[in-house]
Amino acid sequence: MRNRVLYGVLSVVLAAGLLTGCAGGKKEFPNKEITVVVPWNPGGTNDLMARALQPVFKEKFNVELVVKNSPGGGSAVGITEVLTAKPDGYTVGLASSSFLALVAQGKAEADLDKVENICLVAEEPVVLVAKSGGKYADAQSLIDAAKANPGEISVGIPGSNNVNQAYATLLGQAAGTDFLFMPFDGGSRVITEILGGHVDAGVLKPSEVIAQVKSNDLMVLGVFNKDGLAAMPDVPTFESLGYDVFTLGDIRQASYIMAPAGLDAGAKEKLASMFKEALESDDFKAFAEESGLVSRPITGEELDVFLDDVYVGLENASKEIWAQ
Repeated sequence: MRNRVLYGVLSVVLAAGLLTGCAGGKKEFPNKEITVVVPWNPGGTNDLMARALQPVFKEKFNVELVVKNSPGGGSAVGITEVLTAKPDGYTVGLASSSFLALVAQGKAEADLDKVENICLVAEEPVVLVAKSGGKYADAQSLIDAAKANPGEISVGIPGSNNVNQAYATLLGQAAGTDFLFMPFDGGSRVITEILGGHVDAGVLKPSEVIAQVKSNDLMVLGVFNKDGLAAMPDVPTFESLGYDVFTLGDIRQASYIMAPAGLDAGAKEKLASMFKEALESDDFKAFAEESGLVSRPITGEELDVFLDDVYVGLENASKEIWAQ
């Protein structure tokens, strides 16, 4: 009897040792820092999103989230860096609609079917803004001026051939008129031109204008989405004003975590779970609301369908607007 007990104990000990050895052969993911490549300069919305996640990852998972800025080519440089990285889960990118727009226009090469989409970080519906106390009291007064003077009411946009320009063009089409587009190098320059009286209005992200709105230097005339903005509840959607700006599809300004093709299914699931939990934290929710972001951390097939719809809208914009 004693021998059988000793044998049983020995068997348990040996089994535990073997299991420990097996576990030691392959460390649990993640076991080191994760790099998030931000394809824009420091200080922009996407950069601030990534940095807002750093303390959350440290607190919840004891994982260092390293933010690496790799700007250039309208985000193509940084995203290419991610797509060519080792698919081990330790290099991910904070991609956005800007990159999808480049692919839709043939300005960047990427097989979107092979990209590993991890988690939606946030949507940032663009808004139409004008100078407070200026010529336009609301969206309708600006639209009326554009209808009376087609092609003369100027609208500043950061860059060109992007979501901002697409929606402003669609608003003009819905109103039966045209705007004069004036592209600038970044949202801050657009704001400067509006405040200086050199540009009538601008189409920008809420995070780019929220400080000037709070200081009453700028006013938001309308938002280009269907649900409005929690951070600006009194701002009407253009749909509510009677202007259909969705004729080309569901064009959205969205940012999401992606990884190179070939990522292990287990690592992908773990990354999606971690980012979703971090984005649902009180700290990130507070950051998102303060910045005018719409945080909706979807993953898996739901995310793939969402991004496919966005791409279709951008592809339509490429054919119908940007190619003109």
